[in-house]
Amino acid sequence: MHYLSVDTGQLIAGVIGTRGMSGMWILWASWIGAFVIPLVFAPLWKRLDFMTDNQFLLFRFPGKSGRIIHQFRAIYVGGFVVSLALCFHVIGFSRILSIYFDVSQGYSLLITGIILSVYALKNVLSLKLKMDVFHAFLFFLSLLIVLISLWQQHPNLENCATFFKGHHEKRQLFPTTTETWFTLFVYLGIQWWSCNLFDGGGPEMARFTAVKNEKKALLAGLLPQFIGIIAGFLMVAHVIWVLGLNTENHSPELFYVESVFGAVSSSLKPLILLGFFGMFITTAESLLNWGASFLVVDVIKGRYLPKIEENKERKISYLVMLILSVLSVVFASQVESLQTFIQLTFSISAGVAPVYILRWVWFRINAWSQLSAMLGSGIFTLIYPSLHPHLLLHAYPLAESRVLVVTVLTTLLWLTVTFLTPNQSAEVRLKMLPILGSRKVFLNRFLLAILFGVGALGFISVVWFSVLG
Repeated sequence: MHYLSVDTGQLIAGVIGTRGMSGMWILWASWIGAFVIPLVFAPLWKRLDFMTDNQFLLFRFPGKSGRIIHQFRAIYVGGFVVSLALCFHVIGFSRILSIYFDVSQGYSLLITGIILSVYALKNVLSLKLKMDVFHAFLFFLSLLIVLISLWQQHPNLENCATFFKGHHEKRQLFPTTTETWFTLFVYLGIQWWSCNLFDGGGPEMARFTAVKNEKKALLAGLLPQFIGIIAGFLMVAHVIWVLGLNTENHSPELFYVESVFGAVSSSLKPLILLGFFGMFITTAESLLNWGASFLVVDVIKGRYLPKIEENKERKISYLVMLILSVLSVVFASQVESLQTFIQLTFSISAGVAPVYILRWVWFRINAWSQLSAMLGSGIFTLIYPSLHPHLLLHAYPLAESRVLVVTVLTTLLWLTVTFLTPNQSAEVRLKMLPILGSRKVFLNRFLLAILFGVGALGFISVVWFSVLG
């Protein structure tokens, strides 16, 4: 769970406000696999030292099929997935602008899109790396100011639990009905490995390849996890505090933003806005860089213009970032709830994540395996709502039922495709074993990472169980 994000408070407010504390398992479940990337994959990415994680596909999948999946994923992820991910943060920041400047949501989306477009022109990696730490500091400072301001208005620890006094049923950390137990089963039994547990590719791969050695790559992966545990408690605690002020039953996500600015004095509001803005730009630039690198390096330059001049390549990169910014704003205009949106993204990736993990050690997996998983999960996600009323799971929530069904169907699909397509394992083994070193070491590290993740989840659970009583 990534807590350093401009939209995190809104998402948590929506989850707790509508589902109570038991709904937080949708986010907490990801802690089970949180240490897999730093302990297992960060050193491997450093060893490979690719410019983009998409280049790994050409290395891992030989022949024409490797080139096909390389181009498909560059377009699919660089264009569609990045736009969706960016859309999430666009929604969060546009709501902040809407409430701060008292303008309509549509107008604030337009302003957010313009800001993204302008910052795409200054998106220089060396400058970004220097600014990220500063932006994170501003964000933490903003949260600290909000907490102090809330305490000054309501200087009593009992006021922190006002929300649960009016909504006692939402105080429960564990489910109380068959329906909610099913939801918890999906979160803890399926979602964390089916939707969340990828191998560290994407924007975060740059952190592993930018350091000097594998040990520092491991540390670069571990540090955000430990920060995330601390930040997570602060985020959830102050969201519960804020929700206790919601006496008129407003939308929890929007009320969170209103309360953040309502709690602080007029002189401090610009600083709070600056903190949220800094974190938004940090996240957005990472996604824009990721998408542009896929579309420009892997598609345009890699396939069509291999001898393109550096100056022209930079201009094309800016144009791609501009297009991604526009797409994210268009997608954002169609979304009303961050909670619903994140459930949709879980479904789109359901059943795909295991392919990304297993391809490192199961050499029978080929390009067609990954391609069928990526396409299958998207198609099954689109058609599931029309099937849900006719299935045995119709009595349970659609979102969680969809994750379960899409996981099963996608897994069956890619396994079938794997055994029906050519076996290239002998060739793949020769390339992968020198990078992997030993499958036994890989497995031991993987199991150790899962134990750390279970321990982190247990720690979070015990603390909140004690706090909530």
